[in-house]
Amino acid sequence: MNSGKQFFTGLEALRGIAAIMVMFLHTSGTLGPVPRNISYLAVDLFFLLSGVVLANSYEKRLATGEISPAKFVVQRIIRLYPLYLLSLPVGLLNHALQFGLDYLTLTDLLVRAILFIPSPNVDGAFPLNGPSWSLFFELWAGTLFSTLLIRLSWRILLAITMGAAGFTLYGALFVGNLDIGHQAGYFRFGFSRVLVSFALGICLYRFYEVRKPNVAVSGNIIGLLLCACLIFITNIPARTFFGFPYFDFLLCLVVFPAIVWLAMSTRQAGLVELVFRWLGRLSYPIYILHGPIFTLLHSLRQRGYDLPASPAAGMIVVFAIFILAGMAAVHFDEPVRKKLTMMIAPNPSSAVPAVSNTVTEQP
Repeated sequence: MNSGKQFFTGLEALRGIAAIMVMFLHTSGTLGPVPRNISYLAVDLFFLLSGVVLANSYEKRLATGEISPAKFVVQRIIRLYPLYLLSLPVGLLNHALQFGLDYLTLTDLLVRAILFIPSPNVDGAFPLNGPSWSLFFELWAGTLFSTLLIRLSWRILLAITMGAAGFTLYGALFVGNLDIGHQAGYFRFGFSRVLVSFALGICLYRFYEVRKPNVAVSGNIIGLLLCACLIFITNIPARTFFGFPYFDFLLCLVVFPAIVWLAMSTRQAGLVELVFRWLGRLSYPIYILHGPIFTLLHSLRQRGYDLPASPAAGMIVVFAIFILAGMAAVHFDEPVRKKLTMMIAPNPSSAVPAVSNTVTEQP
């Protein structure tokens, strides 16, 4: 294991592409009648990437006691919370438009959202920001990682992956696919769903450390091909394998790890590297901000506001989210995280590594 200073630019691009595909999944009719696809599996890719990146950045530091599990969790909260909190006022406005200005209900929803207490709401465990359900499991997996998973061998981690996959498959057979964990009735399957990919990501990084594959010469071309492959996969119509969730598990257990492994074995340069880094930089802002925005537009239409719902109008919203994500990252998220990090770690040598790792991660 190293000190966590490696930076996999290819993984940044994969995370950015995955966030964009999730955003298109949640357009709420803004882009017109878009057929549902399997981009819900982008969340599983996020969990896989999170396992790889957190193992790269923190595993040795946790194992040697350089950082405590409690401080690690605080750093994860600092990484994920600022933009998440920024999204909640939009979620509150949306809920008020849909159900009326009930201050008691809105206060309850806000407190639950801040503390990440799942709601019994049948429409989703976290109604103020639907996609934030994965952040709950990201924080849970991170806590488990810092206290237990770093102490387990790769064989035990693989056994955990397979066991969690079996339990998740049990729930997926009821739903028809792997798009489970965010619903109130299937919330328990979110714990096993995150473990499948997160534990596998830790194993993948450990294997990378042992094998150290040769860096591909054509890193730019391979990186772009991997991004195109991910776009193709996530655009497969959901109806194609609905009721047969084994295909979803094939992607999560075999195809996604292979894509990530290849991405880890490449290095990009020039314009491609710049674009890949920005994709990673914008991935979390896009992921955590897009849901409330599209839901708010949908609520405004339901209230009678004549807002256009066409592909052209939808793309304007998409580009606006890109701009908003960039502004939020540069002028809000990164400065706030820097100040909070300095508050808990005034000594720069003990501060969090300069590695972008969310997602969300989730994102």
